[in-house]
Parts: sequence; C-alpha cells; structure tokens
Amino acid sequence: MKVTRHRPDFVLFVVVVLLTLIGLVSIYSASSIVALVKYEQSTAYFFIRQSVWVILGLFVMLFTMNIPFTRWQKLSKLFLLGSYLALILVLIPPFGKEVNGAYRWLKLGPLSFQPSELAIVGIILYLAYLLSKKGDRVQDPKASFWPTMVLTMLGFGLIMLEPDMDTAATYGLCAFIIMFVAGVPGKYLRNTALLAIAAMIPLALYGYRGERLDAYLDPWNNINEKGYQVIQSLYAIGTGGLTGRGLGHSIEKFSYLPEPHTDFIFAVFSEEWGYIGGMVLIVLYGILIWRGIHIATHVQDRFAGLVAVGLTTMIGVAVFLNIGSVTKLLPTIGVPLPFISYGGTSLLFKMFAMGILLNISRYTVQERPEQPARAFDGKGGTSL
Repeated sequence: MKVTRHRPDFVLFVVVVLLTLIGLVSIYSASSIVALVKYEQSTAYFFIRQSVWVILGLFVMLFTMNIPFTRWQKLSKLFLLGSYLALILVLIPPFGKEVNGAYRWLKLGPLSFQPSELAIVGIILYLAYLLSKKGDRVQDPKASFWPTMVLTMLGFGLIMLEPDMDTAATYGLCAFIIMFVAGVPGKYLRNTALLAIAAMIPLALYGYRGERLDAYLDPWNNINEKGYQVIQSLYAIGTGGLTGRGLGHSIEKFSYLPEPHTDFIFAVFSEEWGYIGGMVLIVLYGILIWRGIHIATHVQDRFAGLVAVGLTTMIGVAVFLNIGSVTKLLPTIGVPLPFISYGGTSLLFKMFAMGILLNISRYTVQERPEQPARAFDGKGGTSL
C-alpha cells in the first residue's frame, strides 16, 4: 500500500526551532555570571559554545528530516549495538571521562558526549523494529516481552554502572511505553514495573540519592547544604511573580543558584519571565507532545508509529522530570530540560530525534492531502 509523501509537520518544526532559540537566549542570560566569575571567561562564553551546537543541531535535524524512516529500521540493530559499545567504553578509564566520581562522558578527541543519550534513541529504534515485525505474536511473551526486556535491562544496567540513575529511569520509561503501546501482555509489564519500583527504592535511599530525598522532604532542615539548591530554585520561581524581573535581571544567577544554566535553568527562566513565561514554555512542550502523538496515531506504518511514540515519550519524560525537580514536585533529578539547558551533545541528539519524527510526519494520513503529492513506496523512494 502506498502512502502519500507530503511536507513535514510545520507546527512541530516551528515549536522545536522556537524552543531551541528560547534556550539559546536563556543560556546567555543564566550563564553570564558563571562564565565571568567561575570560569573567568567572557559573559558570552557558554552562549557562543551553545550557538555552535544549535547551528549543527539544526543542520542535523534538517538532514535527518529528509532521510526516509525505513533507513533507520534497517540500521536499528547496528544503532543499538553501537550505543551499547559506547556504554561499555565509557566505563573504561582511558575512554571514559570522570566527572564528580561518575563515568558518563566518552571522549572522542577534543569532543565528549554521553553515550546514554545515544542509547535512549537506540533502544527506541530497535524495540520499534523488533515489536513491529512480531505482528500477532506480540501477545506471546516469549516472542515479545522476554527479548525486549533482556535488551532493555542490558542497557539499563550499563547506564546504572556509570552511575546515572536519572537517565536510566528515562531509558526504562521509554522502553516500557513502547512495549505497552505495541501490545506486549500487560500482566508482564505490570509485574515488571512493580519489581523495578521495589528494586529502585533502596537505591534511591543510598548515598547522594538519599541526600536528594532528604532535601526533597525537608529542604529547610539543612538550608546551607542538602536543601540549598532546591530552596534557591523556589526563591527564583517565587520572586519572578506573574511577569518576571525581565530578561537578564535574575538575582539567583549571581552565584546563588549553582550551575543555573544547566539542569535548573527553568528556575532562572521563571524568575526573569514570571509565571506567564513559565506557562508559555510548558505550553510549547505540550504542543510538541501533542504533535508527536498526532504523528504516531496518523502514520500507517507500525514501526514508524512506535518510533514516534518513543521519541515523544523521551521528550515528555525529560520535561516532566526536570520541571518537577526544579519546582519541588519531585526530588532533584539530573535530567536537562530539552532544547533549553546548556549542553551540546544533549541538544544534538534531541535535534536528531526530532528530525526522525519530522520525517515520519511526512507519511501521516491527511484529511486533505497537499497537491502535488508524491507516493512513498516503503523503500525510501518516491514517485509522482
């Protein structure tokens, strides 16, 4: 069956570009004092570095947007194997870069990146491929649940060894949602979820994670240490009021809020743009998720639909975990805010993922197809 190939989802494209530009402006404001005081650099130091990644990310998104999604179906196995190899290499000191006692960064000459970001996209692509080809056998746990769970737990375990519980949780949730949507027996997924929660509780109480939990339950009990970052984040959001202090006028970025341009950038953004600005940002993420769900439910290819679900989940989970921890709805979680937080490779992988999603959007069923249209033959080719 042929599906008409049309223009990519315009709303999704605009939202991604808009979020990226908002992030660039926010990084300039939030990082200026950190660059000047802590790193003795120009106030535009982080802004310039992120600008390079934004340009590269936009190029990657535009390029990927024009690669038929069937190519990723064929390459999904190699993609996953490559990501797992990178997760193994990052644990070996000559290759892995140690930051605060954790090995999460893989060095490639002058550049470094987090293999866990690559692994999330990798597991999404391969699980979508594996489950889409099962057909009616997806209801058989031997054919669907056990193979996918073994692959998921392998990657999950490697990420936990770094250790990076926060990214591992995002990884696991993306895989779980794909399995659920694909029709893997719910009984097995439910039991696995309960076991995972039971196993994660003692891990969450150990070491620095336990300190995060203490800070979440009562940050004012230790205002100068464990609860300091959470309290400063709440101060930033609270003092922003309805309309904010104005761009560049944050007080918390003056060395009060640690690393304000990374995981807690939403606090500085809310301080400068207020409640209205924060809600606008959340609405933009809501539109992105809505368009992702729309694409997943309007594409006729099963693999493409599952990939769209996984990539949308990846963004949605990251947004929920980040804003939830910044606003104290959740314990502090080290997950960057997509397209907004400073971080080149994180942005690059997110733009790569959005390029795949935009390509899938070119093959959705439309109520009024655009003219002229080209037919997609399922092999990456088109015809008039």
